[in-house]
Amino acid sequence: MNGLELIKNNIVLIVLGSVFFYIALIMYSDASKIFDVFLHVRIELVLLVFLFVMISHMIKSIRQKEFLQTLDEKISFKQNFLIYMAGMSLIFTPAGVGIFIKSHFLNRQLKIKNNKSFAVILLEKYHDLLAGTSIIIFGVVVSYSWISATLAIISCFLLAGFYLAFTNLNIFSFFYKKLLMIKFLKKRLPEIGPDKSIFILTRPKVMTKGWLISIAGWSVDSLAVYIGFLAFNVDLGYILTSQIYFTSLGYGVLSLIPGGIVVTEGIADYLLIQQGIELSIASSLVIFTRLTTMWFVTIIGIIFTRYALKQKITL
Repeated sequence: MNGLELIKNNIVLIVLGSVFFYIALIMYSDASKIFDVFLHVRIELVLLVFLFVMISHMIKSIRQKEFLQTLDEKISFKQNFLIYMAGMSLIFTPAGVGIFIKSHFLNRQLKIKNNKSFAVILLEKYHDLLAGTSIIIFGVVVSYSWISATLAIISCFLLAGFYLAFTNLNIFSFFYKKLLMIKFLKKRLPEIGPDKSIFILTRPKVMTKGWLISIAGWSVDSLAVYIGFLAFNVDLGYILTSQIYFTSLGYGVLSLIPGGIVVTEGIADYLLIQQGIELSIASSLVIFTRLTTMWFVTIIGIIFTRYALKQKITL
């Protein structure tokens, strides 16, 4: 599996489709008003947004390092962060499954077996869902929203089902074989055999540590979004902003559309308008948030991928 080929094969169509959608959204929301909104954005806060987005990923990269160490794989901070960020180059794929490109780097750079890397990446995705759901539930308790509550219920069922699959070898093998029947995933998921890595990573102590790191990482990520809102002079409060962010992001992931495009933006726009925000301002916030989170990290990930592919085993 060649990392650059994966990127080239997917990014062109997705980027073109995304650009077309954003242009349509801007035109529908009144281009002149959106331009005026962006013209008055507070630049000093925009710089803080990028800083906190990077800090959030540094925190989440620690989770990867901790999981690898739990599986007796030693890795330096530099190696770990490089490989983690390289994996971000394909987060715009359906449900973010492109992140499994990290298996290629972990094997190529550090000779870590696919069994272990697959387990680490799978649990990372699980903890992302767990942390996001936890934050949404907290937000619903503080400020109820039926659309957020519905997502929280769906997510809880998914989390329970995934955990059951992780802790039962027969169930896990069954679902893994089903995933390999999907052409898109077959080319990207690593080949694995019988292994206890997933069972080790689902032990209570490891799960608790993973959940806490994930909460910390995603809390900083939502702080970046909140600061982004402040840059547009919109203050909904940190908790409500986080709830809107994770709710729209969650539905985007469930849609299985690359990057959650259209669904994530649509839900976010709807929730913001429900708070009494004008459509042009809401759309500006949504576009800015997506540019500074998913698309910014995707670009940084591609840069790290190019760098990682040139490295020898000892970085």
